[in-house]
Amino acid sequence: MKKLRKFFVIIRVSFTNAITYKASLFGRFTFYTLFIYIFMSLWRAIYQEGSVHGYSYTQIVWYLIMTELIGFASGGDIFRTMNEEVKSGSIAYQLGRPIHYVTYQYANSIGQSLLNLGSFGVLAVVLGFLFAGPLNTFRIDALLPLIISVFLGITLHFFFSMFIGLSSFYVEDNYAIFLIYQKATFMLGLFLPVEFLPEWLQPIAKSLPFSYMQWAPAKILVDYSLDIALQLIPRQLMWTVAVVILSLLSYSLGTRRLQVNGG
Repeated sequence: MKKLRKFFVIIRVSFTNAITYKASLFGRFTFYTLFIYIFMSLWRAIYQEGSVHGYSYTQIVWYLIMTELIGFASGGDIFRTMNEEVKSGSIAYQLGRPIHYVTYQYANSIGQSLLNLGSFGVLAVVLGFLFAGPLNTFRIDALLPLIISVFLGITLHFFFSMFIGLSSFYVEDNYAIFLIYQKATFMLGLFLPVEFLPEWLQPIAKSLPFSYMQWAPAKILVDYSLDIALQLIPRQLMWTVAVVILSLLSYSLGTRRLQVNGG
């Protein structure tokens, strides 16, 4: 119970700290709105002749709004944080915290994500109604599966980024690995639904973790059915558990070989 209490205290402190940076939040609001508007205009031109791969224009705009919401809601740049702390050796000063380092970083990220989800969520709904109108395919019984899927998507993204950041223990320059990961998430769910990929590539995309960060929650939002939720959420959970274990294992092995250079 003490560890759980510490976890929620870190979330509360992180949430409070995130509120103080109002100018940064406003700037991200502007960027989010501009991004949605540009891609909405692109999809409007594409959709001149009707639906594409079963997605209507309204669905694809709401899909993009959801995938970008998850991207903007993810708390902090954990890859950069892990990379800098491991390479500088400053991670050594945090090993004595009364809470596991990975748990601390995750709680800190969740605090920021809660603020981002609340604020960007309101903006997302406003932009959705403004740019595309109501999403007629949305059902109220999709709300709980959607919340679970969004939470798993954000958590999966966090721990995958952390896992790559922790590779600094073993690889001198891991930025190229992060770029490959970033581009994979862009192409397998962020900009395009998996259904838009070539047929031979779709099974491969669905067998990889990248599409379950953003495609899965957006799919549940715009095309919900119980069967779809029961297919996607267990796969999200499976990949999340796998990457959490890999992150903890990488951290455990890495700290054993930690060398601090400098004064």
